[in-house]
Amino acid sequence: MENVLYVIPNLNYHKGFLKSALVNLVLTNQRIIVAHVKKELIQEAREEAKARGDGFFKRLASGWTMHERYYDMSPEDVLKEAPENFSIPLREINEVKLKSGNVDEGKKDEMEIKWKEKSKFSGDMNQREIKKRLSDLGVKVKGGGLFGF
Repeated sequence: MENVLYVIPNLNYHKGFLKSALVNLVLTNQRIIVAHVKKELIQEAREEAKARGDGFFKRLASGWTMHERYYDMSPEDVLKEAPENFSIPLREINEVKLKSGNVDEGKKDEMEIKWKEKSKFSGDMNQREIKKRLSDLGVKVKGGGLFGF
């Protein structure tokens, strides 16, 4: 049975020249689902927070913590959530490259998934955890260790 193992939240997905989208990467035991974060979903999360009686800042942050709900969703529901969502089967991944950013230079961490195409993502990510999770699933991962080795 397929289940959600780990979520890498709030990354920029680089679709092409100067085009990017905010996404969450949902790792299951069979694939990586690229889940687009839509304005409507953030709004929905904020309205739910308001309905719960959460304060202003908690409501504001709810858009950034909404990825946590993926742990309670089926992978199929995550995939169907937005028409732009797609998945990358783990068995089709040739390699994942992780590159640490540099806070001082304003550079984000980077992740490149090589499969039938190259999918590039950037943002704040726990590269050590990502490397461990993917390696445990048999995916070849370069970088992401201590000091990027």
